Amino acid sequence: MDSRSEFQDLVHKHLNSLYNYALVLARQDAEDLLQESLVRAWEAFHAFDRSQSFKPWVFTIMRNAQIDRQRRRRAHPADAPLGDEKEAEPVVESPLCSIPLAPEDILLRREAVEQVREAIRHLPPLLREIVELRDIEGLSYHEIATILSRPVGTVMSRLYRGRNLLRTYLVEPPQRPDGKEIGVRNDGL
Repeated sequence: MDSRSEFQDLVHKHLNSLYNYALVLARQDAEDLLQESLVRAWEAFHAFDRSQSFKPWVFTIMRNAQIDRQRRRRAHPADAPLGDEKEAEPVVESPLCSIPLAPEDILLRREAVEQVREAIRHLPPLLREIVELRDIEGLSYHEIATILSRPVGTVMSRLYRGRNLLRTYLVEPPQRPDGKEIGVRNDGL
């Protein structure tokens, strides 16, 4: 197998995870970040150690690309996109279990998943990133530590804090300054 088709196969296998991580890092610019990251990954693919996992390697490239993009925006603030930063929906269509459920059960499960996603979106960025990488993407502590360039203990403690804050958000939804709850929209948008 040549390296081009090997790279394409690996990207295709992990594309949903890569896109979801881009959403975590960049929200409205997720597609641009993903594209830039894949270009960088392709340019460095000759140096990729095949004994390592592909997904954490690309996550590291993506995170570094996002850091570079933020630095460029700070250096050239006029180039920053205008408009409100509306958070995007993660695109994950995976069944939670293979047992067929009644329509009411499916609806309840989808609502619960949406509540968890909404709560994750309200976590502080450092905690949100670690919770997404561990609990959504299923990466190990060591892989997350490598991606973030942090010690494993730091990853574990931030994950613990993130999960506790997430639990708090699920019990008591976060409040806006006007006192209204921040929750899931029920108008289909």
